[in-house]
Amino acid sequence: MKKTSLIIIPIIAIIAMVGCEQFSTSYQRVDESEFRMLKYIWEPADAAPGDTITLTAVFAGKRVDLDSYLRWWISFNVIRDLLGSTTVVDSALLKAESRPVDFSPNTQAVEFKIPVPKDIVRNSASIPEMWIDALPASLRGALPPGIDTLTKTRMVDMIETLAGNVNAISSEETKALIPILQYFTVPMRISAKMHEQGRLPHTINSTQYIRYNNRFKAAGIPVNTAPKVDKVVVYKVKGSDVSGIDDKNGLALDSIFLDNSGTSVITVEKGYSYFLDAQSNNIDTTVTMDGKRIAEKHRIYRQFQLDAKETAGVHHSKFMDINNLNGKITFPANTKIKKFIFWLTVYDEVQNERLRPNGETLVEVSGRLEYK
Repeated sequence: MKKTSLIIIPIIAIIAMVGCEQFSTSYQRVDESEFRMLKYIWEPADAAPGDTITLTAVFAGKRVDLDSYLRWWISFNVIRDLLGSTTVVDSALLKAESRPVDFSPNTQAVEFKIPVPKDIVRNSASIPEMWIDALPASLRGALPPGIDTLTKTRMVDMIETLAGNVNAISSEETKALIPILQYFTVPMRISAKMHEQGRLPHTINSTQYIRYNNRFKAAGIPVNTAPKVDKVVVYKVKGSDVSGIDDKNGLALDSIFLDNSGTSVITVEKGYSYFLDAQSNNIDTTVTMDGKRIAEKHRIYRQFQLDAKETAGVHHSKFMDINNLNGKITFPANTKIKKFIFWLTVYDEVQNERLRPNGETLVEVSGRLEYK
């Protein structure tokens, strides 16, 4: 164990490679005439080689036969470069058996149980066998004697050996492991290809990152968990020109809590601004590549659906809109539009942690608008 420590501790200051996952682009308004993906949900968020992931794909809008409409592909061999570009080395039809699940009354969802290969890190082309070749020349020159002879295979062997004896790992070794595990993190990808008559196939991808962290949880290695939503709330703020409510101090506001019963009511009144928000917990802390322990931040992505009968004949410019930067709601200009469904994806993010697994959760609320 002491020999292992001498090998991995110097690498703390050497692997300083940073990346962040871009949140996938999506349209906010979901029309009943269009089949739309809302979210892929990965559980656990922070899976290790050999774990089984539950993947739930949630759709809204037009109802379809998911079995005939979608073709599912999976790749355990994906390359993510320093600029964030992703290349799939090989992929195959997803053989895991799917089953429909009841996510909510207004969606369709399907669930897969996906075993992650035990050798996914060892076999991933995202890490070359001579892994130091991926480091800039200036950093390779700073490597201590002998470290440049360690191959990826040797490094993975070392990580797995340590994972088999977690209780014997010292605090010094834990500190050294954090950047090592961030570098020895690899992508996997799920793709759903939609086939609709008269249209070209449309593919929606989701990339997740696999690492060994949860094997070392007992040693204090950070593990990412998905956010949990306690409440969905609309803040009603005095003044029609309020641009944001990140700092609520000094604001005169009311809180309107929403649920998925369909009976929630938002009273729309002139002279006020309204903001859609989620109160979430499970704030994880992590350690960045430069050794700083920080707390993650939770962000919200908002989508909505209006009643097709109420919007019939109404120009889309008079529909509802939501600003995803600050959550501000622009209510319909046509007051016959009353029913709404909101979907909120709460996801976590951290700067300066390489290839952090995506922790995300999706909630639905619904109700009606009452105009004053």
